[in-house]
Amino acid sequence: MRLLLRLAARNAVRQRRRSLVTFSAVFLSLAVLVTLRGFLNGLHAAIWQSVVFGQAGALEIHRKGYLSSGDASLELDVPTDEAFLAKIAAVPGVTAVAPRLSFGGMVTDGDETTFAFFDALDPARELRVCPRRGEMVATGKTLGESGPAAAVLTPELAQASHAHLGDRRTLLTSDRDGVLNGLDVELVGTYGQPGLPLPEKKVGFVELALAQELLRMPGRATELAVAVEHPERPEPMKPLLEAAVGGQYEVSTWHDVASFVDDVISNQNFILGIVEGLFLLVAMLGVGNTMLLSVYERTREIGTMMAIGVRRRDVLSLFLLEAALIALVAGIVGAALAWAAVAYFGARGVVLHFPSVPRPVHIYPSLGLGYVFQMLSLCTGGAVLAALVPTLRGVRLRPVDALASV
Repeated sequence: MRLLLRLAARNAVRQRRRSLVTFSAVFLSLAVLVTLRGFLNGLHAAIWQSVVFGQAGALEIHRKGYLSSGDASLELDVPTDEAFLAKIAAVPGVTAVAPRLSFGGMVTDGDETTFAFFDALDPARELRVCPRRGEMVATGKTLGESGPAAAVLTPELAQASHAHLGDRRTLLTSDRDGVLNGLDVELVGTYGQPGLPLPEKKVGFVELALAQELLRMPGRATELAVAVEHPERPEPMKPLLEAAVGGQYEVSTWHDVASFVDDVISNQNFILGIVEGLFLLVAMLGVGNTMLLSVYERTREIGTMMAIGVRRRDVLSLFLLEAALIALVAGIVGAALAWAAVAYFGARGVVLHFPSVPRPVHIYPSLGLGYVFQMLSLCTGGAVLAALVPTLRGVRLRPVDALASV
C-alpha cells in the first residue's frame, strides 16, 4: 500500500494539467460550501438571538390555557409579587424573571379612535431578561427613559392615531370587570426591532405599572418571561420551572412560542443541502471527466503494468488513490481558507441591511469542525466513486488489447 501511495502521489504531480482541473473543482466546491455554512450559522444565531434576547425570552410562564385561548385573556393571569418571582429566580439555571401584561385597547386623540394591541413591560426587569429590548426603538426613546406614562408605538399605530413624538394620547380599555378606563400616555418612541412577528401591525408598549392601574390589576400580569444560563437549549429548564410554579401554570420555551424560527432555519438548511448536492455533483463530474481522460491516455501504461504481473486490483487501487489524494489535498486547502475567512468575519462581524428592517442586522459567522470533516469525507469519497467507473473500464481490458491501443 505504501508503494501504491508513492506511485499515486508521483502520478498526480506528473499529470499536472489534469490534476489541476480536479484540484480546482474540489477546492472551489469545499471553499464555497464551508463559507456558506459559516455565514448561514451566523444568520441562524442572529435570528434566534433577536427573538430570545430582544422579545420573547428563553422561556415563558402563563396560566394554564392562556396560550390556547387565542387572545389576551385577563382572567388567566399570574402573580407578580416578590415571593412568587423569587421562587422562579431560585430555580438553578434561571438568571432573571420579568412580568408582562398583554391587553387590547384603543388610542384616541379626542376625534378619532384606533383599536390596538398593547404589551406592558417592567423596564428594569425586562432588560435583564431581554437585554436587546433597548434596541426596540427606531426613533425616540425607549420605556424607562421618559417617565411612567410613556408609550412606544409601531409606525402603523402612530400613523393611524396621528401621533408624533411628544404628543399625548388617551389609552382606553376595559378591565376584567368590563369597566372602561382611560389614562393619558406620551409617545416617546416608535418601534423598529426585527425578530418575533407582532400579533398585528398596530401595537403599543407601555410600562407595567401604568397597565396594572389602567386594568385595575395590581400585582398581576399575563406572562412571566424567564432568562436562563443556556438560552440556546431551554428544554432542560422546562420541567424544573413547571415543578417550581405548580400545575396551574404552563411553561413554554422560545421554540414553542416562536416556532417560525425553527421553520426558517430548517428551510434554509434544506436549501443549503440542495446547494451542497449541486456543488458536490459539479466537483464529482470534474473528477470523473479528468479520470476518464487519464485512463484513456494511459491505457498502454495500464497494459504494461498488467503484462509484467501487476494485479488488476492494484492498478485499480492506484488510480483511485490518485483521485483520493488530489481531492483530499484540494479539500483541505479549500476548507482551510474558508475556515480562515469565517473566523475573520466571525471575530469582526458582518452588517447586513434588509429593505424591510429598519435596523441593520449584525451576524457573526461560525463553524464547527464536524461539518468540515463531513464535507472532506464526502468530497474524498465522491472523488473515489467518480473515478471508479472510468478506471474499471481500463483495468478490464486484456493486456494485449491495452498495449495495442493508441
